[in-house]
Amino acid sequence: MKKTVSVNIKGINFLIEEDAYELLQDYMDRLAKTLNKSDESTEIIEDVELRVAEICSTKINDSKTVVELEDIKEILAQLGQPSDYIDEDLENPENGEKKTEQHTHEEFKTSKERRLFRDGENAVIAGVCQGVANFFKIDVVIIRAIFIVMFLFGGFGFPLYIIMWIIVPKAKSTIDRLRMKGIPVTVENVREEVENAAERIKNGSKRLSEKIRGNEHYQTGVSRGARILVSLLGIFLIGWGLVMLIIFMVFGVGGFQFIPAQTDHGFLSASEFGSIVLSQSSDSTWAWIGGLLISFSIILFLFLLGIMLIARIKNKWAKLSLLGLFITGLSGGFICLYLGIKTGRDFAIERKDGRTIGTVDADMLTIIPQLNQHGNTSNYNMRGENQLSLVSMDEQNIMMSGVHFEYKRSSDSLFHVYQNLTARGHSYKDAISRARNIKHSINIQGDSLFVDTEYKFSRKDKLRDQEVYVIIEIPNSSSVRINHRTINLGNDRIEEEYDYQQFSEDGYLNGEGDYDHWKYN
Repeated sequence: MKKTVSVNIKGINFLIEEDAYELLQDYMDRLAKTLNKSDESTEIIEDVELRVAEICSTKINDSKTVVELEDIKEILAQLGQPSDYIDEDLENPENGEKKTEQHTHEEFKTSKERRLFRDGENAVIAGVCQGVANFFKIDVVIIRAIFIVMFLFGGFGFPLYIIMWIIVPKAKSTIDRLRMKGIPVTVENVREEVENAAERIKNGSKRLSEKIRGNEHYQTGVSRGARILVSLLGIFLIGWGLVMLIIFMVFGVGGFQFIPAQTDHGFLSASEFGSIVLSQSSDSTWAWIGGLLISFSIILFLFLLGIMLIARIKNKWAKLSLLGLFITGLSGGFICLYLGIKTGRDFAIERKDGRTIGTVDADMLTIIPQLNQHGNTSNYNMRGENQLSLVSMDEQNIMMSGVHFEYKRSSDSLFHVYQNLTARGHSYKDAISRARNIKHSINIQGDSLFVDTEYKFSRKDKLRDQEVYVIIEIPNSSSVRINHRTINLGNDRIEEEYDYQQFSEDGYLNGEGDYDHWKYN
């Protein structure tokens, strides 16, 4: 238990802890001694007392009726040391005479350089926007609008605000507020700044007195409406946090298979998909850690911020907790970003392994699709990029479906058939190695071309955009037939000096044997 005393500060009664009162009284005594009974000392002391009363009133609420020692320490830190209000050495050391007021003002002047501070007195959240507005002499509405636009469209408005919240100091004293506005620090300007603060408490003294007495009608309709809106926002944030928690538990912890699949073996979970995309097995572990940090920080951030808004919690520990959660989420984001860059390197270079299949001397070449040549023994299957091809997996291989066709003009009277296997890697060596590891069956029998709709490669090669292309050169007056469709490049094109292969058409044979064709005019 602590002893309290009742103190009247500029017409307003406060209950204050005894040790807090002694600290405040000592400060006022030192301020009076520092000012040394100059012409302005009485006015400055009165203005400082009004400033103390204004800040003390903000420390009082329905659940707190006593001004504590920590509150007074915080108030004195904002006011600054007594020596900040005037030079300590007010006497001429040679003759003991006091300096003239003009001379004192001249020595007290400091640099007019404007400094960036957070303006806590006019803050909506942390005073960043108001501080920037003061620094650039711009309407704070413009600065806040810029942050909102960056948040909605650029995505970096929120992290920029948090970073500035951390690195930009708060204007704690009257001296800081003058420097924030680029005003020379003189006794006159200090007094004027304190008087401005005093004017606010003079205008609201009746309201503050009613608050201290516990007047039930202190809250205006506007403030009640604002509290309701803030509480609704807090409820919304907590609700959204619950949704995020459910999503995390189902898809992250529960390993729910949600990546679309088309077979009876089901879908892929995030971890299963990561095993065939990320470069190394350890990357899957780090991806899980990064995702856990991001999810954990977002969920707790929403919960804590919602509780703070509903309960009107404004202590520094809650704010530090929010900052810690933001840093935790940022760390998880950096881990995932690193893995994304590392995996993206494996898609930088594309190489192909070209093979000659053979030639056909006939008027028509018939393509016969061969379905499910690798069997359907995979553990799970996933819908491919073109929505009709499948990728399936077993312990050693990844099986994919879908073959691309390219048709070009032959330079002679024969059909020429080639096979191109393509893959990507972070180097030419890796890309060509992956391309050569692709196994796809294609063979010529008479005037027929048998083409598997599926191909496979080792799981160690990961998914690196492996593709199979079949290139068929068609002679004049000849055609290719596939699935009741006839492809004929026509005879009405004149090559002249152009490359005979520049005229081409494309097709795609999916895993179910369906064929699509594109003809370029």
